[in-house]
Amino acid sequence: MKHLLLATATLLVAAACKNREQVVTDGTAAQGPAVVYGGATEADSLFFSLERTPCFGQCKTYRIRVFRSGFAVYEGSSFVEKTGTHYGHVGSDTLALLLQKAGDIDFFNLQDRYDSQVTDLPSTIVEVVANGRNKRVVARVGTPPALKAFAAYADELLFPVAWKPVLPVE
Repeated sequence: MKHLLLATATLLVAAACKNREQVVTDGTAAQGPAVVYGGATEADSLFFSLERTPCFGQCKTYRIRVFRSGFAVYEGSSFVEKTGTHYGHVGSDTLALLLQKAGDIDFFNLQDRYDSQVTDLPSTIVEVVANGRNKRVVARVGTPPALKAFAAYADELLFPVAWKPVLPVE
C-alpha cells in the first residue's frame, strides 16, 4: 500500500512540474493546465511574445507573453525595473495595434532568423500568432530596422501595463 501511495505521489509531482507551455504541430500554443493569476487564466492561446536575451554587458533581459484574452505575463530577469514574474491585462485596442504593426512591417514574411557567429550580442525574439498563422523571428545580427522598430513599439505599448507580481504560494 505504501508503494502505491508513493508511486501516486511521484506521478502527481511529475505532472505538476511539467512545462506548462507546449507547442503542437500546427504551431499554436497547447492549452495546458490553467494557471490562475488574479482571476485570469493562462490557458488561452498565445497572441504575441517579445523576449530580449542576455549579453555579456548590461542588456535588459525579459519576456512578455500576451494571450488572446488580454491576459499577459512579464518575466524580468536582469537590468530591468521589475524582476520576477508579473501578470497584467492588455486591452483589445493594444492587441489590435500590435497586429496592425505586424501587418505594416509584413511580419509573417520576414526571415525566421537574423544571426551570425557573433556570440556576445543579445537576441530579440518576437512571435505573433494571428489569422491562422504563427511566426517566430529570432533577431541578433542584421535585424531589419522595421523589426527593431516593431519590438520598440511593443515595448512602448506593454511596459506601461499595470504589472502585478506573482507571489509565491506558501
